Amino acid sequence: MSFPRLMASALLACLALTACRASIAQWASTASGAVATVPADQRERWETRPELQRHFTELGTKGTLVLLDTRAHRWIASDSVRAFEGFLPASTFKIPMSLIALETGAAVDETQAFKWDGTKRRIEDWNHDQTLASAYQVSAVWVFQSLARQIGQPTVQQFVRDFRYGNAVAGPIGDRFWLDGDMRISSVGQIEFLRRVHDRALPLSDRTYDIARQVMLRDQGPGWRLYAKTGWADSTRPGLGWFVGWVEQDRDARPVYFALNMDMTDPAFSPKRAEIVHQVLRSMGALEER
Repeated sequence: MSFPRLMASALLACLALTACRASIAQWASTASGAVATVPADQRERWETRPELQRHFTELGTKGTLVLLDTRAHRWIASDSVRAFEGFLPASTFKIPMSLIALETGAAVDETQAFKWDGTKRRIEDWNHDQTLASAYQVSAVWVFQSLARQIGQPTVQQFVRDFRYGNAVAGPIGDRFWLDGDMRISSVGQIEFLRRVHDRALPLSDRTYDIARQVMLRDQGPGWRLYAKTGWADSTRPGLGWFVGWVEQDRDARPVYFALNMDMTDPAFSPKRAEIVHQVLRSMGALEER
């Protein structure tokens, strides 16, 4: 190739490369400018409210209550250190397990029947045939262990990663990891997961979400509905109690999420988990009657 032609080819290559770089730069600029930003008045702030700790200190125990009030775009925590500390999820894992069971077909719907095996267990409400809804309501561990075995540990493991649930460790034993295994989740993590459930941001079908809401409905009153689950890990010392969920109102669809955990040093604390949350939600106007 002659020198003039070589120079011409080099010039064309240079122009093409420059145009390509300019195009990339323009695309990057456009893409950057297209990123949605949260308006300043909707950015979520964190508030520590140590006065809420009285609910635990009056019982002579330790715990934390974390709330996300999406109406006011704020997080509230009674103990902001413990709010981020991971614990066994215990029976609060029945929320993701119900979703997994419904999505995989291990449970067709909330009426799916589970025949009792005749083994007497420590809680009388567990000792009879169950449906998915009743097993969730009375926290029948044997039903959800059966589901975990049916679905299989590799599939459950993939789902908890898809869900970004706590540390997402579904082990070492596939039907016990949420009771005494390696899985851990914090109060903040519980709320972040519940928000994804409420917002249908997980890779699940609408049918799964629709049925799960029926299963999770725990309480309701004039103009409000509360979706929740308790949990009690007794494999640790002290035991660890949970109450997690959210409340919705007809007049304001934006939910208030909550996640309470506390040291269960006394069996009498069992009803206190929900009582504390209800009291705080009422003080926030989230459970007020019309």
